[in-house]
Amino acid sequence: MVTRKCDKTRLSIYCWFICVVTVLCLAGVVAWLSLTPKNPYFRISDAHFPPLDSKNQSTNRNVSVSVLNNSVIFDLEIFNPNKRMGIYYGVISLELYSGGRVVGTNSTLGFYQRYKNTRVLQIMIRVSREFWQGINGGNVDFMVRVETSVKFRIIKWKTKLRQIAYEEQFNNVKINLNGTVSGGNYAELQNASKVTIRN
Repeated sequence: MVTRKCDKTRLSIYCWFICVVTVLCLAGVVAWLSLTPKNPYFRISDAHFPPLDSKNQSTNRNVSVSVLNNSVIFDLEIFNPNKRMGIYYGVISLELYSGGRVVGTNSTLGFYQRYKNTRVLQIMIRVSREFWQGINGGNVDFMVRVETSVKFRIIKWKTKLRQIAYEEQFNNVKINLNGTVSGGNYAELQNASKVTIRN
């Protein structure tokens, strides 16, 4: 009788121990999933090619930018999809490619972005006159590449630095007389976010 009672006690202790370990494992998995950073989403939400040989004043969203006749303005939309995780961005570099080569570059200072937040940066790129002459009055293919480094803020801690590159290809895009873009696959690609990461 005593042996049987000891076996039942031992079995109940083992069951209790297994239940505790299972609950702790599940809690650890849930915590790990909730603390795994998600990469920011990038999108070119607007592009403006001011007419050649002219000077304009752009006032998009109350932001005044003096535009030279060889400039292109891109609105880069950045979204932080994380819950309770902020993102620190380093310098954000933007390159414009056409015909397989870089035709213009510019960069902007980094910033801190709160979770579930969207930020739009208006970036102006000076491009070569040859590029303008090549697109004047016709369709054009071009690619935008964005590079930056990020750190995720989890509560009070920061993760190690990650290098992020984003590319968006635009094909057969029509440059209208007022400098706006249309046609081609521009509208479809606005929702694309091809991000590569180097730790």
